[in-house]
Amino acid sequence: MISILVLGVVSLSLSAGAGTAGSESCYWNRPCPYLLHDTKTSYETVRGDIRDYPDPESCEAVSIWTLHRHGNRNPGSSAGNAQKRLVDAIQGQIIQAFEEGRSQLCAQDIEAFRKWSFNDTILEASNYLTDTGYVELFDTAKRLRLRYPHLMQGAPEDYYLRPSNTQRTVASVVGFVHGFTDETNLNITFDGPFERDLIIRPYQNCERYQQLARSDALLEEQLEEYEKTAEYVAVQKAVQERLGITYQLSASDVYTLYQICCYHRTWTPTLQDAWCAAFSDQDLVVLEYRQDVRHYYKSGYGSWVNPRLAGPLLKDLRERMQAAAREEGHKLVSYFSHNAMMEMTFVALGLFRDAAPVLGARRDPAREWRTSLIGAFSTNMIVVLNRCTESGTQTHRVQFFINEKPTELCPPAGCSWRQFEELMQDFDDNLEFCSLDYPAPTPAPESPDTSSAASAALGAGAAALALVRLITFNFSLL
Repeated sequence: MISILVLGVVSLSLSAGAGTAGSESCYWNRPCPYLLHDTKTSYETVRGDIRDYPDPESCEAVSIWTLHRHGNRNPGSSAGNAQKRLVDAIQGQIIQAFEEGRSQLCAQDIEAFRKWSFNDTILEASNYLTDTGYVELFDTAKRLRLRYPHLMQGAPEDYYLRPSNTQRTVASVVGFVHGFTDETNLNITFDGPFERDLIIRPYQNCERYQQLARSDALLEEQLEEYEKTAEYVAVQKAVQERLGITYQLSASDVYTLYQICCYHRTWTPTLQDAWCAAFSDQDLVVLEYRQDVRHYYKSGYGSWVNPRLAGPLLKDLRERMQAAAREEGHKLVSYFSHNAMMEMTFVALGLFRDAAPVLGARRDPAREWRTSLIGAFSTNMIVVLNRCTESGTQTHRVQFFINEKPTELCPPAGCSWRQFEELMQDFDDNLEFCSLDYPAPTPAPESPDTSSAASAALGAGAAALALVRLITFNFSLL
């Protein structure tokens, strides 16, 4: 697995500036390419391993609740068609520019371009789960099976799995079931999918959210500001010079090239692709930020609606853990949804929150809100209920993992049962706010030293906190 420590070092090496790589720095033999590619990041790049974390002392796991983003997928139809058009327009020019001495690419990078061809099945199966995505879910489930082998002894009704109503999530649950039951006698099926699912995809049926998503002027403003920043303009200039082509790349074209690199490198054994040669590592650091901005407003802290949409799901988590604590629940409950649902859930729990809003015009290299780390393909949240004996008394502890690593929600020994119930007590399945007749909260007043965009984002975040009561509490053992 790629070392996140090494990636972190790369991400901090911004002093060299964007677009500085030349012919002396071939992508082909770059020793450790930058692998954090926003929501298109490979799960293998960011995951931990659930097997590395033992049960709390004097405890045994009795129930697991999980939420998964679908695995690696093909681009959507709009993105795929844009990629096809740009490839057709410039691939030949890239090779020609090298032959005429106008390119900064090395010979091996050009050789990769000569061999590269666009796979039209991507367009025919837009948004479909890839083989890579299937393996991501298979392997995640396999690690859970190996970590908790005693939970493999049960009847089919002891396990509940449900995907949203898309090919990529249905195929993901199939891969997960395959990995979870492989080499066992278990015969598990899954429920649904349902066209209207108010637990794992409530935003699809939320009028308020759909209206905001279609007409989010603040988001568009932030993305426009991002493309005007000095560092983005520097990337655009560097890519043009590196390729040496006569075709004038727009800001949108540069991002399309980035998407080609991000998608295609995840489908190769070496995690490399010819189109990634268009970028230096520093370029990729800058381009990664676009999705952070976009998702901050579409499904993060930038809108008061987002955390509230996670209420039904987190109520489900609380109630299923309570049932399991009474020995009336399932051994495994797993849901398969999308990055929007993952991020809304994280926001409702108060995770990955920065002191200042995420803005297009200002990229904070040390930000908490990074879609590469919290919204990669196959991102997951795993919650484990443990039955424990403490001072001769039976009790329960709850562990939270994100991408198979512990979180700040609970210490490694798990939250006490009281702490868990305090954390989850305010979540409900009330979606009245989805009606357009429901009064929206009033934004906080603008601060004299804050831009209008920043104050709007801060107001939305404050409203979210007031409405959802994101909870902090003492994690000392009770």
